Amino acid sequence: TEIYKANLQNADRNVPLALSQLPVQSYATTYSANSFITCSSASGTALASGFKTNNGVVGKNASLTINYETVAEKAQKLGYKIGILSSVAIDHATPACFYAHQDNRGMYYEISVELALSNFDYFGGGGFHYPKGADGDKEDAIEYTISKGYNYVNTTEGFNALKNGDEKVFAVNPQTYPHGEYYWEIDKKEGSISLADFTKKGIEVLENEKGFFIMVEGGKIDWACHGNDAATSIHETLAFDDAVSVALDFYNKYPEQTLIIVTADHETGGMATGNNTTGYNLKPGLLQYQKISLQEFSRKVNELVISHEEETFEDVLAIIKADFGLGNAEVGLVLNDKELKQLKLAYTKAFKGKELDDPDKEYLDNDMDRTLPELTVHILNEKAGIGWSTYGHTGMPVPVRVIGSGQDYFKAYLDNTDIPKIIEKVMGI
Repeated sequence: TEIYKANLQNADRNVPLALSQLPVQSYATTYSANSFITCSSASGTALASGFKTNNGVVGKNASLTINYETVAEKAQKLGYKIGILSSVAIDHATPACFYAHQDNRGMYYEISVELALSNFDYFGGGGFHYPKGADGDKEDAIEYTISKGYNYVNTTEGFNALKNGDEKVFAVNPQTYPHGEYYWEIDKKEGSISLADFTKKGIEVLENEKGFFIMVEGGKIDWACHGNDAATSIHETLAFDDAVSVALDFYNKYPEQTLIIVTADHETGGMATGNNTTGYNLKPGLLQYQKISLQEFSRKVNELVISHEEETFEDVLAIIKADFGLGNAEVGLVLNDKELKQLKLAYTKAFKGKELDDPDKEYLDNDMDRTLPELTVHILNEKAGIGWSTYGHTGMPVPVRVIGSGQDYFKAYLDNTDIPKIIEKVMGI
């Protein structure tokens, strides 16, 4: 993202994000109890509780016999107000790990019930993944949450009306996909409330003399990287950095009383600046010509396949040029013969073979047999000099960026389990 910003500004060095300007810059290992490559629930459990567990487990030990008490739950007992925010469903793995304890991260409905029973003060961002259960036969989790005293808000007007001292708030972005996650930043969904705004509102609602603990997740950075969609991941990272800036505004008012930690639960995609196609000739600025997420482009292609049986390859190339810049010689995005052949083959499968993509598929599902939308994004990434090693997670250590009270404790090569332990030490738990 920093190189992308530099490229757009014709700078000869990275243009730092807010999170990169924090005074402590360290790294943490992320392995789970049963794998060097963690899943989000195992790493989320480590970040929330200070204990390792197996991939797939939420807030419990590997043998599923102990519920780990989280740093948020401990802080709540001391009188701190608690907020949990995410741009994905609020019952998804990472946010769930701070308030829920389930054998499997896929138990979305059971996790949503635990949210209602947590008595945390502010949940915000995404909604529930399966509010009536996977089969739609359960009591509505939203109604259940309301019955437990939560003020459920899912309009801009209701969100804006939230104020300091409001108790048990569950505020959901009015613009989300059916499974509760944000629309993509790159798609500019009108009426969407940003993660930064949810963070600002969370601070406003939670601020009090005793203090508060808040976890904010830019979860769709991970999802974009699962799709190897570099441009979309950059837009999500910029949105997350805006939320970091909001936190820094609060820090600047109360520097002696505030601790901000910016990290990740894992790396996704094996994303790299540099590939065998472009060598040292890195041009991430070419990603600016992508105007649509992979998911929404998949939806657009599906609609064309269904409604336009006579859509020609040239017609499709014109759409690709408009949405991704590919084929535009003026900006350096000429399609060579090999790329045109690949696109033609993918076009034939889609428009002649009627092989539709599933734009709403689980973000983990992917393979090397690229659909037309996936191939389009891949070609643009290649030309920009972006490389990928996987559609899943990797075992790479992740950055830990810190400012504030207790920041010196983070001046070390950490494991993710160290982070909540340090937080507890600083909070006096």
